[in-house]
Amino acid sequence: MLDVVLDAERKLLTFKVLGQIDSVALTDRIIEEYKAHRNAWTFRRIFDYRRATGLYDYAEVERLLEWWHRETAGMDICNKVAVITNEVLFEVRARVFDEAYTNGQIMTFDTLVKAVDWLDKVAPVESRP
Repeated sequence: MLDVVLDAERKLLTFKVLGQIDSVALTDRIIEEYKAHRNAWTFRRIFDYRRATGLYDYAEVERLLEWWHRETAGMDICNKVAVITNEVLFEVRARVFDEAYTNGQIMTFDTLVKAVDWLDKVAPVESRP
């Protein structure tokens, strides 16, 4: 399951992944949500996996990144993404995802406060269109 929270004032788009991860279904839902919230593509992004179990398949991450790079070509997007997780293996895998995220940066945190603090430093709200 995926809950999406859009905070226009803080220019923050949060994806909360809940329950067992079905990588194909999760990728499809994330893409659907991006399409539904095109006005928020320039927002800062958080992926919260603290209430999820299992791992996001790397092939699906590649599919999402390929789609993302194609759809946002030429756009002024926020290339900083915070991932919140309490799974050590996910944190290690995020470094691999970060290498595939062209012109961007993915960082992992264990709390929402730390994730937002980092985003506030590297991509302040006032810098977002």
